[in-house]
Amino acid sequence: MGRTRLLAAIVAAVAVLAVPSAAQAADGPEINYVNSEFEGDTGVLLVAVSAPEGVASVHADVKNNAGEKIAESDDFWLYRGTHEEGVWATVEPFHLADLGYYPVDVTVTDRAGVTAGRAGAGTLSYVVATFFDDLKIKPASTTWEKRDITVTGTLKGTWPGGGEVRRVPAVSLEVSAYMEWANVETAADGTFTGTLPIDTDDTLVSVNFQNWDGPRIYLSTYADAGRVKIKPRPTRVTATPSAKKVKAGEPVTISGTASWKTPTGWEPVTTGHVAVQNCAENCFPEVDAEGRYSVTLTPYGSDTLTATYVAPQRPDGYPDPYVAVSHKDVEVFVLQESEITDFTAARDEAGKVAVYGQVRFPGPMTPGDIPVEFQYSATGTGDWLTVGDDRQAYWSGSGGYEFEGSVTEPRAGYWRAHYPGDPHNFQSATSRKIKVS
Repeated sequence: MGRTRLLAAIVAAVAVLAVPSAAQAADGPEINYVNSEFEGDTGVLLVAVSAPEGVASVHADVKNNAGEKIAESDDFWLYRGTHEEGVWATVEPFHLADLGYYPVDVTVTDRAGVTAGRAGAGTLSYVVATFFDDLKIKPASTTWEKRDITVTGTLKGTWPGGGEVRRVPAVSLEVSAYMEWANVETAADGTFTGTLPIDTDDTLVSVNFQNWDGPRIYLSTYADAGRVKIKPRPTRVTATPSAKKVKAGEPVTISGTASWKTPTGWEPVTTGHVAVQNCAENCFPEVDAEGRYSVTLTPYGSDTLTATYVAPQRPDGYPDPYVAVSHKDVEVFVLQESEITDFTAARDEAGKVAVYGQVRFPGPMTPGDIPVEFQYSATGTGDWLTVGDDRQAYWSGSGGYEFEGSVTEPRAGYWRAHYPGDPHNFQSATSRKIKVS
C-alpha cells in the first residue's frame, strides 16, 4: 500500500517545506516534517525530529481552517529511528468530526529543556486510505474466439480515527491492460466490473483509482490484478523438396500447405505467408485459398531448410498473437563439384604402375578428407577393379590436391583414378583412363 499513498505524502511534505519555520534555539530540536501515517490510519500523526540532545516530549495542536484548535495530543511514541533522529507518532489516532485536511502546530522539547515550535508545521490528512479487494480476471487466458476479459473487484477504504473498513461507492476508476483502458464506476457496494480486449500475450492487467474528479477525502490507490496469457490457434506447415539431393548451382523447389486447428478440426489457412530460410528471391510466398505455397531457391550448400508459417500482420504492423507460428524442417543435400586433373599412369623400372594426379574442387568448399582410389580394367570399358588401398590427396600449393602411388599389377590394361565423393556434400570424380602395357 506504500505506493498508493505516495502522492499524498509528497503533497504533505511540500506543504511543510512551504511554511517558514519559527526561530529555533541553537542546537535545539528541529522539526523536519509533519504528516499523517499513510500506511494505515491517517488519523495517526507523524512528526519527524532532529534533536542532538534527544527528544523529551512532542505536542501537536490540530486546527480547523479558521485557525481554531479542535484537537491536541502530547502522547507520542518513537515510531522509527532514534531519539536524536527519528519519527514520532501519536499513540492513538485523532478522532475528528469530519474528514478533511487540517493544519497542525507542533512543539518539541529536547532532554536539555530546549523547546522549538512551528505553527503550521504540517497537515493531518484526515482522509480515507483506499485499497482494492477481491480482484479477479475472467477468463485467465484469451483465445481466437474470445479475446476480451472481465475484471471485477471491490474498492474499499480505511476510515481514520479507528481504522474502520468500508466500501467506497460511486467513484470512477480505470482498468487497463497494456494499451487498452476502460473507465468504470463503483456500485453502491463498492464493486466494479470492467471489460477489456487483450491483444498482447502475457499482458499485465491493472486497476487504478486516482480520484481526479471525486471527493478529495479519498486517497488514490493502484493494484495489479494479474497477467493474461493468449492461447493462439495452433498451426502446422508441411515442406517437401522437389529433390533431396542436387548438384551445386541447381535449384530446388520447396512446396507444402499451411493449416490451423479450428473448433471443427484442421483446416487450410487462407491468408498469411510462408518464409523459407536461405532463399534469395521471392522468399515469402503468400498461401493460396487452399493454404498451398511454393518457393524455388538455389541453396549454397547442404542445409536444413526451415519453412515457417506466419499469419498476416495486424493493422498496427505487429504479428497477430492469436495465431501460432509453425515450422517445418527439411534437409537438402547440395553436392559440390569435383574433378581429377593431370592424371598420369606408367610402368616404372621395377615393373610397378606409377600413378599421379590432382583432385580439384572448383566451388567454395573443400572436404576434410580426400581419398583417391586407383582402378584397373583389362578392356577399359567396364569391370573396373580398385587395386590397393586408398591414397589421401594433399594440398599441392597450386590449386589442387595431389595424390601419387605405385601399384603391383603385371597385366597390361587401363588405369584411372576415382574420388568417391561425399554423399551429403561432394560429387564424385573420375579421371581419364590411360593404357599401360
